[in-house]
Amino acid sequence: MRKLKLLIAGLLICSGLYASQKEDIKFLDQLFIQKKYSMALQESNRFIEKYPNSKYLKNIIIRMGQVYYMNGDYSNSIRVLNKALNLKKLKEDDKNTIYLYLAKSYAGKKEYNSAKKIAGMVNRSTVDGKDTYEDILLSIGRGYLDNGDYLRAQSQLNDALLLQGSRYNEIVLNLALAAYNNSQYIKTTVYLDEFYRGGGKSNEGLVNYLYGSSYYKINENTKALEYFNKLIKSPENSEYKSLAILTSVEIYLKQENIEKAKSILLSLKNNSKLYNEALKSFGDYFLVKNNNKEAIDYYSQITSKNNSEVIYGIALSEYKLKNYDTALVSFRKLFTTKYKKESIYYQMLIEYQRKNYSWILENINLVNGINYLPAEKIAINNLIGTSAFEKGDFIKAKEFYKKNYDMSPTKENLYKLIVATSKLKNNKDIYSYIKEYNNMYPTDQEYRKNITMILANEYIGDKKSEEAVELYKNYLETNRDTDIISNLIDVLIAQKDYNDVLEYLNIQDSSEENTYLKGIATMGMGKYDEAEIYFNQITKDDSKADKALKEKAKYNSIRNYFLWEKYPDVVNYGEKYIQSDSLFGLEDVVDKVAISYFRMDNPEKAREYFDKLKLVSNMGDYAQFQIGETYYSEKDYLKAIENYHISATTAKDPKYRENGAYWEISSLYLMKNIPEFTTKSNEFIKEYPDSSLKDNVFLMEGELYGINGDYENSIATYENLYNETLDKDLKEKSLMKIIDLNQSNKNFEKELEWIEKITTDNKKTYYTARYLIRKNEPEKAKIELEKLLLTDDYKDFAGVSLGDYYLSKKDYVSAEKNYDIAIQMESSAYKDKALYEVANIQKDSDQLKDAIRNYTKLYVLYPQSKYSLESQIRIAESYEKLEEYKEASAQYEELLKSKSTNKDYFLEKLIFLNLKLKKVEKAKEYYLKLQEVDPKLSEKYKNFFNGGDKE
Repeated sequence: MRKLKLLIAGLLICSGLYASQKEDIKFLDQLFIQKKYSMALQESNRFIEKYPNSKYLKNIIIRMGQVYYMNGDYSNSIRVLNKALNLKKLKEDDKNTIYLYLAKSYAGKKEYNSAKKIAGMVNRSTVDGKDTYEDILLSIGRGYLDNGDYLRAQSQLNDALLLQGSRYNEIVLNLALAAYNNSQYIKTTVYLDEFYRGGGKSNEGLVNYLYGSSYYKINENTKALEYFNKLIKSPENSEYKSLAILTSVEIYLKQENIEKAKSILLSLKNNSKLYNEALKSFGDYFLVKNNNKEAIDYYSQITSKNNSEVIYGIALSEYKLKNYDTALVSFRKLFTTKYKKESIYYQMLIEYQRKNYSWILENINLVNGINYLPAEKIAINNLIGTSAFEKGDFIKAKEFYKKNYDMSPTKENLYKLIVATSKLKNNKDIYSYIKEYNNMYPTDQEYRKNITMILANEYIGDKKSEEAVELYKNYLETNRDTDIISNLIDVLIAQKDYNDVLEYLNIQDSSEENTYLKGIATMGMGKYDEAEIYFNQITKDDSKADKALKEKAKYNSIRNYFLWEKYPDVVNYGEKYIQSDSLFGLEDVVDKVAISYFRMDNPEKAREYFDKLKLVSNMGDYAQFQIGETYYSEKDYLKAIENYHISATTAKDPKYRENGAYWEISSLYLMKNIPEFTTKSNEFIKEYPDSSLKDNVFLMEGELYGINGDYENSIATYENLYNETLDKDLKEKSLMKIIDLNQSNKNFEKELEWIEKITTDNKKTYYTARYLIRKNEPEKAKIELEKLLLTDDYKDFAGVSLGDYYLSKKDYVSAEKNYDIAIQMESSAYKDKALYEVANIQKDSDQLKDAIRNYTKLYVLYPQSKYSLESQIRIAESYEKLEEYKEASAQYEELLKSKSTNKDYFLEKLIFLNLKLKKVEKAKEYYLKLQEVDPKLSEKYKNFFNGGDKE
């Protein structure tokens, strides 16, 4: 969810807004972010009163709508924001902001059509508009997801995903949830992978469960266990963890690792719910394995005997044992449970197994009045239709298959209808059904062969042999099937068309070379999955391709996996390739295996293969340098230095010699090895005087000396860089370093000498002013500071420094006036100090309300400021002085959570204030905490809280 500060940020960049208004708006923004809602509303009213004619009043109204939304008061948010839409002179950004929270409020009320209507009004031509539109689509998608409408959720979230906006990761995770709930498990893992690639780290328990469960659903159980184990070992206790435990049992059972599954089962004995669920998993497992007696044994141990799921498992086990009578008893028990539909289905199925087709046809009425789902109705109709088909009642079979096709016009249902219809004589429906099949499924291969033979038989039966031949030939243009060829030959023989008979007898398969070239083309197009299939056709053991073609296919298969970023596959197939007698592209395979190991966070194995690559003459320099890189990435700088040194001294390629020397120096710099660094850097400058890396070496050298307090050598290095570099930016940077180092070294004479080299007047004045302040020459410094007040870059520094000057003179009016210069600026590094000093002046002059406001503004807007903690303390003290004990107490409670070491002081204050508020029990809580923090200090309250007078 975008923070409300986005609206405020939009205000702050408006050039027509006075600085005081900017500061007040920024203050309001931070109050809201820190959930200080009461003060935020007070300040909003204060703003309206203070600036009654401000043209930014509309933004205050918009913000109130946002506040309502954030508090979940969607109706009031809609009311206020609709009012805001009627304001005059709304800019596009204003409208987009209103649309955002108005649409989210409608989504919060589940009025999605209204939210979509608002989304359509958003101006998407700007970055903010695009972000707004993305937020709205995400909110609508989440709403659909929460309501279980996964298809609509995916549709909305996919629309949001296409925007590639700032909420991309959040959208991807929600798409993973929608895909999972919609049983699209592969797609779920794809979204989760994308979530991690985007840097997603939140919701770890949920993400691990989704990964594990999705992999489980697609039978990738090793991966599933990896993620479930992460969740099981985590400290969290959640439903996801329980599900992970139970699913792990199921996986171990599927893997035939019965002992592992049993160990988990035994560990659950003290948790009857999970134990029963695990027993059921064992029962289900043995049921699937057709060890039905064992299944019944586990089901029977479950304590909840009337559990319909257990009865259903027992019934299925008995059914599989062909104990039909016993199974029927159990299935009939289920007639009044949630398994009623299954009860009827298995009663029919058992009678079907007994070939009692007549019973099924006579008891069709069992299904009447039951509200079946379409898929369930189709299953029942299939039993009835199949029973009718077996009894030779093709009319009834066609009737029930037709019902299925009308409900679900799938390819399978159409095929059954065609088969049943083909059994009826003189039924011309067969042609229309087959025509419908051809129109709807022109590329289908599953049923095309059988339907081709059915239609050909119809043609032959209707004395249309030519049509049958044409049909067979059309089929063979895209398919090769011995049955079809055999049937065609039979027809051609009957027609005495022997030339065509010979033609079809000589039909050959597609060439291996063409299949290989398809792999190369699809790899170049980025269709790596298709390329994999083509290459595998060539490399498989029973392929008829020659050795040379197989070798090329294996090499390109490894390249394909590398481009696909499937690094484990690169390693797997690459190592096999290296160990074989294959030579085609061998050095490239070794390189790709090494890089793959590196990208799999296994630098040791990467180095092993880079060592192999060094044996190849034209790859040796590259491989040696890469070994250094692997150590550098591990921060093993000693090993990195050793290997970079080899590159620097032995490489034939000048590029690797220079880079090796430079990165050897860089590693020495990171190790703070000054003597060796100095030697190597001097050698580098001498060896490569024109290197583009030379300036970087100077920078490292100067910085290294400075870090170690060797200011003289550091200054000398930067002076050398200043004199030699042609880069203007580096010259300027080195000059600033020289000035700063002379300042740290308290060499005023040298500092001033280098300040004089500054070519920018304002910057020179700034450094001169700082210099004079440090030399304690305030009157001279004042002259320079007053010049800086006229600049843009140093105005705030001048204001604060002049404020300090007047404060030291006890001229508080002038001090506050100058501090206010920094406060009113758009941005300044000195605002926190200026606010602090102004608040101090106000506090000392008993302007306590104003002081509180400025102290609050300081720590709210600048929480990292060194004045932040002291400001909070002074707020509490000011409230206390005003006898506003409730507010003072709240402030001390907030301070108690801070990193301050004055816990004892805060606790004493909280004891005192709660006693003032007559909250004795609360005061006692703080007394007990004080006992833990400072037992000695708490002694003075002991008698009071252990029976003394509490009035």
